[in-house]
Amino acid sequence: MNRNCIGRMGRRTFLRLAGSVAGAWLAGSGASARHLLLVDATDAERISRVEWIVYDTGLRGPQDASQARCAVRITTTHGAQGWADVGDWAAPADDDTAQGISDALLGRSLAEHDNLWRQLYEQGLPLATLGAVDTALWDLRGRIAGKPVHALLGTARSAAEARVSTGFNLGEPSAYAEFAVACRDKGIQAIRIQPYVTYDDATGRATAFPDRDMAVFSAVREAAGPDYTCMADHEGAYTYDQALRVGRLLDDLNYTWYGSPMPETDDWLDRYATLASELRTPICAPRSDSDAYQSRLRWIDRRACDVCRIGVHLGGLTACLQLAGACREAGIAMDLLGAGPDAYPHLQLIGATDESLIRHFEVASPSNESRTLPGRLTPEPRFDAEGRILIPQTPGLGLELDWTYITTHRIA
Repeated sequence: MNRNCIGRMGRRTFLRLAGSVAGAWLAGSGASARHLLLVDATDAERISRVEWIVYDTGLRGPQDASQARCAVRITTTHGAQGWADVGDWAAPADDDTAQGISDALLGRSLAEHDNLWRQLYEQGLPLATLGAVDTALWDLRGRIAGKPVHALLGTARSAAEARVSTGFNLGEPSAYAEFAVACRDKGIQAIRIQPYVTYDDATGRATAFPDRDMAVFSAVREAAGPDYTCMADHEGAYTYDQALRVGRLLDDLNYTWYGSPMPETDDWLDRYATLASELRTPICAPRSDSDAYQSRLRWIDRRACDVCRIGVHLGGLTACLQLAGACREAGIAMDLLGAGPDAYPHLQLIGATDESLIRHFEVASPSNESRTLPGRLTPEPRFDAEGRILIPQTPGLGLELDWTYITTHRIA
């Protein structure tokens, strides 16, 4: 990779580089490239229909707001179907956008998946919407081949270590410590600590409390023990001096990584690079930057992060694979954003990678109770007695939807 040109590249130049990097990663993972070439059952399949269904889950979110989801379903001329279930904010913003997606996909072969992704990306389709289309296409390809998606890429493992997050503003340091011990005792392999933050109602800006945060990080380490895997994560609200002070404590406490301590705009990249050079604890970023690709390559190029973050809502599984290639080439790890209801495509990515790239999968809760979300037939992933999440082995993404529920609760 030319480390002097990434910041200046255009969309087309970037796409060529990202594609070649991802291809090199796939080729380097043993049978991966061969698997992709062998999925020739898709050659005869042409896309005949693209459906978007926004539906009410009946669940409530923050401020008691109703939670809606969006199911996208892609059908071929031979009747095969693949789908994705995403947040309603990923649905096309208007009828023109939905029609533009259909115009790009209808009549096209599934063997053109990569070109379709690039075309939609170059057209400026919102990344969340692109991610929904891409996820459904991967699901469709897996179902046609009769294989889980990770097998199309070259299966690398059958399970991943489970991780849980505390959420922000959990309580006193003792509450964080008790939560961490409870997770450890249930077999959960790691915990992501999110300490204290407040937001200005007028500006939305976050305010941090580094001294209180350090008390939390120390209390967790003391309670959970020296060997328990802990990550420190934040909302990008520290100044550089605050971030450095907290980071030096994390060095002493042996935390696994230090996430998003400062603002994540381009003018902070040099400060992130300096911070990364000053600390032993790896820096994990960016989280908030919505430009999934060019910006993340700049972070890698500028050595501003040691662990790079992405999720399927930032362009789909294809986007994650492209960044995985760049991370592998740079010798750094990845962390996945926004698991929760998007667990299944993330698990497919994990199944096609090894622990050196992505170690943990984050579960929504340490309770481990069986839970099936409205609109689905497949329950949410659960961890076993050893704190592992098993990778699905059924065709496609491994997620079955309740289409009767979805259509009867349709709101758009």
